[in-house]
Amino acid sequence: MIRVINLKSKTRTSVPEGHVRNILDPSLDGTRVHAAVKEVDPGKTSRVAPSDRTQVVYILEGNDVRVAHTRAGTTSEYTAQQRAGVYLEPSEEATVTASSTPLVLLLVTVPKHTGKPTGSTSPAGYFFEEAKLRALIDEKGFRERTFWVNRETGLSGSWDLQLGRMYYAPHAYSPRHVHNRPQTSSITPEHFYFIEKGTGEVKHDTGSLPVGPGGLVLIPAGEWHQLIASETGFDYIEFQAPFDFVTTMDHDPLGKNWYIKGTDDGTGKPKLWVQS
Repeated sequence: MIRVINLKSKTRTSVPEGHVRNILDPSLDGTRVHAAVKEVDPGKTSRVAPSDRTQVVYILEGNDVRVAHTRAGTTSEYTAQQRAGVYLEPSEEATVTASSTPLVLLLVTVPKHTGKPTGSTSPAGYFFEEAKLRALIDEKGFRERTFWVNRETGLSGSWDLQLGRMYYAPHAYSPRHVHNRPQTSSITPEHFYFIEKGTGEVKHDTGSLPVGPGGLVLIPAGEWHQLIASETGFDYIEFQAPFDFVTTMDHDPLGKNWYIKGTDDGTGKPKLWVQS
């Protein structure tokens, strides 16, 4: 069953660097993914320790944030603004330090997906700035997405997750669709939307649920769904893990088509981005 989980309904727990709210907890929600929003007080540091899981740290709010990413014994340092982050493979770590203003982080962790080969090169973590990543537009021109982590864009070599931002124009909508586990995988895929701005509804087989800022829409595999924006449009984060699933569209054969924004295929149209 599709659920809408409100961030503000979750307990705000004190930690040394500030406060944290766990939105998805494997022990409570039956998921393989852990998702949390952490508030870091000015001047304080949040450390993401090495783990056997893949981790993503993303700056929801903050300016002049100091980010240090350690990989294979080497630490790289960055000064980051809102909408930047770090993707961490197991054994990698990061610290994120607030400046003189508060810092709000989205933390996502998932298990490694070992069911598909990654090639001869081991996947590696990286720092990213959303504004510098490639954007995609849909067939109708009213949805835009930017992946932070996606194997098919060449950013990450792993199958662990797909994660990024999606914009909907006023009254834009997704095709009615469903995600399922492929026959070659034993892992049931997990999927959610985390709404930052805008209101609308998510339709399912027996009705619809209202969604708005601070709402996490948890969509189990096998559940048909369609996200529809109101006049406000949508600005939200989309997550799927592992990146090993089959998507079926309903009555919208062009709904899966995405094009690379700012490119030209030679006819004045953007180049088609081919995804699995």
